[in-house]
Parts: sequence; C-alpha cells; structure tokens
Amino acid sequence: MNIFRVFLESGLAAQIIMVILVIFSIWSWAIFFKKLYELATANKRSKAFLMSYQFHKNIKEMENLGHLLLDNPYGRILKDGIDEFKSLKSSSENPVNLQLAENIKLAMERTKAKEIETLESGLPVLGTIVAASPFLGLLGTVWGIMESFLQIRARGSAHITVVAPGISDALITTVYGLLVAIPALIFNNLLRSRIIKLDSQLDNFISEVFARLKRGLIEG
Repeated sequence: MNIFRVFLESGLAAQIIMVILVIFSIWSWAIFFKKLYELATANKRSKAFLMSYQFHKNIKEMENLGHLLLDNPYGRILKDGIDEFKSLKSSSENPVNLQLAENIKLAMERTKAKEIETLESGLPVLGTIVAASPFLGLLGTVWGIMESFLQIRARGSAHITVVAPGISDALITTVYGLLVAIPALIFNNLLRSRIIKLDSQLDNFISEVFARLKRGLIEG
C-alpha cells in the first residue's frame, strides 16, 4: 500500500487528520530519542560518580569530588546535602540540634524532585499523543462513514463506487491513529519505567548520604 497515494486520494478532512497524526508521530519519536539520550547520559555520568564516591569515606573527601558533583543527579544531590550540612555546622551552636538534621534530607529530596522533573519533561506531551491519536483516527472513521451515507442519500445508490471513498477515508485514518498511538505508548511506558527506577535508586542514595552526614553532625 502506497501511503502517499492513499493520502492524495483521500478527502480533505481525512488529509487534515492524517497530517496532524504525522506531526504527532514525528513529535513522539523526537521526544523518545531526546529523553533516551538524556537518560543514557545521566546513567553514564552517574556510574562514573558512584565509582568514585564509594572510595571517599569522609565528608571532606566527598566535597573534593569536583566536577563529579555537578554533572549527574547523584552528585548534585550530594552537593546540596553537603551544603546544608556545612550550613548547619556553621550556624548552629555545639552540640548541633539533631532535629535540624532533617533539613539535610529535605535539601537532597528537593534536588531529587528537580532532577526527576527535568527527566520527565516531555512525557506529558507523549501521554497526550497516546491518548489523542486513537480519537483522531476515530474522528476520521466517523467522518468517512458519514460521508458515505451522505453520498448514498444524495445519489440514491449504495453502489461500491459511491461508498468506497468514504469507507477508504474511514479506514486509513484509523490505521494512522493506531500507528501513531502504539509506538508512543511503548515509548511512554519505557521512559517512565526507567525514570521510576532512577527515582528509587536516588531515594536509597539519599538515605545513605543522610545517615553519613547526620553521623558527621553527631561526631562534630
């Protein structure tokens, strides 16, 4: 089936719907590859950070991780946690009020929320494409069938040559809608599952870092 020929032979309404669906398709593929690249980059840099982090036992050494604190989600979370730790150490009386230690965890959780929000940008659009594409296809289906019945009424005949154009428009827009929605649904689920996994890993990292920094407050 030549999709370009089918497009040219379709009615105006079907052509408009197909153009919108093609735009949706290109948009969804662009979002998918962009987010896939961002996640792959974050994962690669995070691995480099974690390999270095595990050999740094005390807080002073963690501060000296340099650029590794700035180019990945784990590093930025650790940096904000250390900054809050240093702020507590410098502004509080000794011994430090351990109730304020929760501020360290809150600072890291705020940073984590920003990181996840950045990675999730674009996914609402992908979700909208998943939801809207089948309905656009269905709109084309209903429109095509309606045109077929209007032609039958106008010509007083249900011959195949009368109803074929409308039926063709009805079917092709349905196909277009599914061809856009199915890949977009797969992309959306795949990206969300990876982000959810990262979210869980960051939670574990925050708990570990918080325990170390809180111990640092106690030990002075």
